[in-house]
Amino acid sequence: MKRYFLLLLLTFAVALVLPAQTGLSVAQFFDGRYKHRTDATEITMSGKQVKAYGLTLFRSIALDASSSDIAAVECAVKTDGRRATDREVGTKGGRLYYGFYRLPPNGKLNRYLFYRNATLAGDSRAGVTLIYMEGRASIAEIKKNFLK
Repeated sequence: MKRYFLLLLLTFAVALVLPAQTGLSVAQFFDGRYKHRTDATEITMSGKQVKAYGLTLFRSIALDASSSDIAAVECAVKTDGRRATDREVGTKGGRLYYGFYRLPPNGKLNRYLFYRNATLAGDSRAGVTLIYMEGRASIAEIKKNFLK
């Protein structure tokens, strides 16, 4: 009985997180494919872990410079960025260097997407970071807490 309850609880938790990126091109990168890859780091936080920041969900993926997925991530970010209600972007050599986007809300929750391609800064050890955040925090609060 405990196993059944635990499985049901886990299924419910996954079901709550999945709709967050629904309709976004970047959603494909948050499907768990990077959890066990050596060239990537995937982080998902929700609940008490992010409540102090005014968020309900924080997801990030960091890819090493050698990752073959960097171009695909950049393309997906550009696609989602076209629908953003507010944006701050920078380019280097015609490529997206960084992007901070406020996406259309998901109900009453604000949604934010942050992207940075540090490989364009010339550091061969640097990689790409993609962050999706959702919650009631304003864009000013997000920048204050995460873009220090």
